Parts: sequence; C-alpha cells; structure tokens
Amino acid sequence: MTTMPPRRPTPADIELLAFAQQAELAARDLFAAAADSGVGGEHTASVACIAAHHDAASQAISALIGRSAPQARLDSLFVASRNAFLNDDSFAISAWELENTLVATHLSLVSALDGTEGSALVASIVSAEARHAAALAVIAGLSPVSDADAFLTTPADIVALTPEA
Repeated sequence: MTTMPPRRPTPADIELLAFAQQAELAARDLFAAAADSGVGGEHTASVACIAAHHDAASQAISALIGRSAPQARLDSLFVASRNAFLNDDSFAISAWELENTLVATHLSLVSALDGTEGSALVASIVSAEARHAAALAVIAGLSPVSDADAFLTTPADIVALTPEA
C-alpha cells in the first residue's frame, strides 16, 4: 500500500521553506539595491521588477508557513553579492549567477520537501527564476545562439545554497 505525501508542510519542510524565504529576501534586497543605485542603465526597470518577483516569492512562502517565516534575508548571501550588484561592470553576470544559484537551490528543495503544497510553490518559483536568468543573460550581452548553454542549462560550477547549520 502506498502512502500519499502530506499536503501541508511538515516540520522539516518548514525549516527548508524558511531558508528558501531567506534566500528570496536576500535576492530581493540585492536587486532592489541595484535598481535604487541605477545599475543596469536602460534595464533598471527590469531590475526593479525582478526585485518585486523575489519579494512576491518570499511573501508566498510566508503565506504557506505562517509565523514560522523568518522574514529576514540570508545575510551571508546579501553581503557576499552586494558589491558585484552595485557595479555596472559586474551586475548582469553576477545577477545571472545568483538566479542560476537560486534555481539549483530550489530544485534541491523540491526533491527534499515532503509536503505537496511546499513542493508546488517552490517549483513555481524555479520557473520564474529560470526566466530571470535568461533575461539577465541577454542583459549581460550573451547570445541565445552562440551562448545557448547560458540559456538552456544551469552552469556546472553553480552550487545550490544549503541551510546554515
């Protein structure tokens, strides 16, 4: 007899989803800082939009896990990426790398989550972040033809974030 997975997040799921929210809040703050400083030139509005998407993802996670949501960014990620996000020369590639890191992170979470609601939510976030990565590749000057792998795969050197012990 097969047991159906739980619908609602388990206690272990809540910990993983809280971590995902912290990563989303760090991404939101990085993109917001870049947009506020004018990084991205003619793409500043797109950068602000990506910040809003990360905010929406964090709010959706918060709605799912309620009071267990930390409502605080993953500061180690923010601090490690902030300077690159505030520099016109490094912003687009750094942002593309961050989005790919979040794709890898959330894909690892989908396979680790037991509850179907959490898995479905994180899978929907992966889809948006993969689209962000494609848009940022264009902003970085990559070509969908000659740099096709940048649009179709997560680079091999991208490592998923893991909850800090």
